[in-house]
Amino acid sequence: MRTIGAKVLLCARREKASCDRERFEELARFIENALQTERKRRESDAAKKLSSVNDENEASLLAEFYAEDIFQVETDFPRLQRYALFASLMSMVEANIIGLCRTARRIFSISKDFKDNTPGVIARGVEYLENQVGIDTSKCKYYINLSQNLNLIRNCIVHVEGSLKNRKDTDTIKNFIKDITVLDIDKHERIVLNKGFVENSTQEMHTFFDCLYDALAKKFNTQQIAPVN
Repeated sequence: MRTIGAKVLLCARREKASCDRERFEELARFIENALQTERKRRESDAAKKLSSVNDENEASLLAEFYAEDIFQVETDFPRLQRYALFASLMSMVEANIIGLCRTARRIFSISKDFKDNTPGVIARGVEYLENQVGIDTSKCKYYINLSQNLNLIRNCIVHVEGSLKNRKDTDTIKNFIKDITVLDIDKHERIVLNKGFVENSTQEMHTFFDCLYDALAKKFNTQQIAPVN
């Protein structure tokens, strides 16, 4: 492919990934702010109602009711929303990896297609770029390993609602979680995504994509190997 056309394709692919990240970060901020606003509203309502009740029994019953009400927006809703956000984030990462592989195939005239309908898209995408294109991913190793661990978290959330019970990869996931301040495990052996985890993961995965993009652009600019026929 001609140099100008290839550069346009590469820039378009990077721009799409950046736009995806910006929209996703805006959505994550919106959801977190909405949860915080709703929690404050419920706490304020509870305080007003309880202050107007003089009967101890009635106050006790109301306190239990409002405790459950507040628990929803402190624990339940954030858990569900962050699970959904994180699953969407990893799907977005997969889509961008697939796009990068397709762009690479077109630019380098690679005969072998990238199969995007089988599991392990991110890991297989990296292998495709390494083996078929010949890019150097040595500077991306941290992010490659991180993406594998995040994928384990995603699979656990999607398939068993974050439960670590009776999983073959439980020890691997626990070892990863213990080093991440915005990740926890609750008393039910379920993964907890604390505030900041989705946002941090979004930044890290975007840096991962940038690293792959830079390696691909460098390969194109230097043309160290001939395209695979």
